[in-house]
Amino acid sequence: MPGCELPVGTCPDMCPAAERAQREREHRLHRLEVVPGCRQDPPRADPQRAVKEYSRPAAGKPRPPPSQLRPPSVLLATVRYLAGEVAESADIARAEVASFVADRLRAVLLDLALQGAGDAEAAVVLEAALATLLTVVARLGPDAARGPADPVLLQAQVQEGFGSLRRCYARGAGPHPRQPAFQGLFLLYNLGESGSWRLGRAWGQEPTMTVEARWKPCMRFYSCLLPCAPARPSARPWR
Repeated sequence: MPGCELPVGTCPDMCPAAERAQREREHRLHRLEVVPGCRQDPPRADPQRAVKEYSRPAAGKPRPPPSQLRPPSVLLATVRYLAGEVAESADIARAEVASFVADRLRAVLLDLALQGAGDAEAAVVLEAALATLLTVVARLGPDAARGPADPVLLQAQVQEGFGSLRRCYARGAGPHPRQPAFQGLFLLYNLGESGSWRLGRAWGQEPTMTVEARWKPCMRFYSCLLPCAPARPSARPWR
């Protein structure tokens, strides 16, 4: 709302303590969030592994207080945890990993939208979140439709992530060093789709490739996405 100053989050954890306790009581902790080796009932939440889950905003529901919102620095640390620790889980089905990561990333973006974050720091969080989401989506196999992850909803979330990032770039003067890389990702992801030339113009780019082309080199291209999320990303994958 115009003239409405948004608060800045103050929660220092990936998941607020109140939510951890509530989900622990209600047996709603994911197995990736419990203390390793815990055998008690209900399982105990691990503050170092529990991540705030997405809760759809309801009409008339008051905004969460700053103590329940994670500031941009914590949001970025949360995304890096999801990218480095959860997305790489080898002992859990990829569909389950994708479902968990996608839900927690939605919560990250909601926290970001509910507070007054600067465009530059918001762009860094949005970039890391989108790269992490693209990575787990790319790793889904052909049987993903029968698992906990809905490929259609995941694809819609990817497009929403591109839209949020584009609007963030448009609002701020920058600089946004990774903007060209994500512009390229956007065009590659939508290459061959109906109206791709209009999507390209949305980024301020003139189309330079055949719209009818059905080539989607995303699986090869996604392999260089994860380095964007760690604290010291490699420059080579972004060239």
